[in-house]
Amino acid sequence: MLKLYVWLTDLLRGERGQDMVEYALITVVISVVIVTAVVALLAPGFRAWANDLCEEISGSTCPIVSS
Repeated sequence: MLKLYVWLTDLLRGERGQDMVEYALITVVISVVIVTAVVALLAPGFRAWANDLCEEISGSTCPIVSS
């Protein structure tokens, strides 16, 4: 019974999972920055491509993409 108590108190006071949480938070922040940068860089090119495609299909300016 004493071993179980010691094991539980060690489990509750341990900091083994703290490193994993820190790494996960760093990974999330880096991922958000990368996705934001990619969207910001590719949005004008995608908008132009979509407008050209819409013009080819319908023959007029696309009302959704032209902003």
